[in-house]
Order: sequence, then structure tokens, then C-alpha cells
Amino acid sequence: MPKYLMKFTQCRDELGSVGVTVDDEDLVSLALLGILKSWNSYQDFVNGREKFPGWERLWSDLVQEEVMRNTRDGSSSKGLDEENCALDTKAKKGKNKKASQSGVKGKK
Repeated sequence: MPKYLMKFTQCRDELGSVGVTVDDEDLVSLALLGILKSWNSYQDFVNGREKFPGWERLWSDLVQEEVMRNTRDGSSSKGLDEENCALDTKAKKGKNKKASQSGVKGKK
């Protein structure tokens, strides 16, 4: 999941570098539309909310949901998946700090 979400973040950042702003709501909608069919119940849950979560919140929620699903399903690589999720999340947050410091801003 983190690799999937990172692609959206990279695209948003690349568009921002040429002056195109992508709203969080648009980013969230696109990410939800592209996740696997096995995540339909999660999509329905998020779509049923009064307000969409922000990008950072969706990222966190999806990573947590993935870890719970792997745990529930008895994934043999659970520990490695959790570690990778944590590392990817940390890397993503660091990248956003760099982008905001360099003057690339998204519309909020």
C-alpha cells in the first residue's frame, strides 16, 4: 500500500513543480478508486463519511488497515510488512517536509 500511495504523492509533487495544484480531496478520491476490489468495504466506509479524510489521514488509515488485514489473514511476512510500512510512512513524511520547505505547496 505505501508504494501505491507514494506514486500519487510523487505525481502530485511533480504537478506542483509545474504550477498545477491537486486538492487533497481529488487525491483521496483517485487513490480510493484505484485500490483493489478486495478493499471495497473500506472504500464504502470512507465514501460513507460526511467528509473525506485528508491525504495524510487516508495514508495512515490505509497502512493501518493493511497491517490489520495481514495480521488477521496470518500473513507469514507480517513483521516485514509492518516494518516496511513504518519505513515508507516515515520516508513519505520526510519528503513532504522537504517539499514544503522548498516552496512547493499544495492547495489545502
